[in-house]
Amino acid sequence: MPILQIAAGFAVGWLSALLGIGGGVILIPLMIYFFKVPIQQAVGTSLAVIIPTALVGAWKHYNLNHLNIKLAVLLAVGAVIGAYIGALSVNLISPVLLRKFFAVLLVITAVRMFIS
Repeated sequence: MPILQIAAGFAVGWLSALLGIGGGVILIPLMIYFFKVPIQQAVGTSLAVIIPTALVGAWKHYNLNHLNIKLAVLLAVGAVIGAYIGALSVNLISPVLLRKFFAVLLVITAVRMFIS
C-alpha cells in the first residue's frame, strides 16, 4: 500500500478543512517533486482529489455554521466556468511556463499573507 501517498492525502485533507488550502498549494508541489508527476497531470489530479475533500470539509463547516451558502453558490458559478476554460488552456501553455506561473502565484500569495 502506498503509505506516502495516503499520508500526503491526509495532510492535504487536514489543511484543506483547516485553512481552505491544499489542492493546489500543497498537492501540486508534492506530486511534482516527490511523486515525479508532470505539472499538467498534477493539476488534473489535484482537482480530482479536492472534490471529495471539499465536499467533506464544506459539509462539516456547514454543520458548524461557517458557510455562507449564497456567496458559495455565486463564486461556484464563476469558478465552474473558469475551471472549464483553465482546463482547456493548460494544453496551450508549456509545462515550464506553467510551473513558473504557479511559482509566482505562490510567492505573491505568501508575501501578501505574511504582510497582512
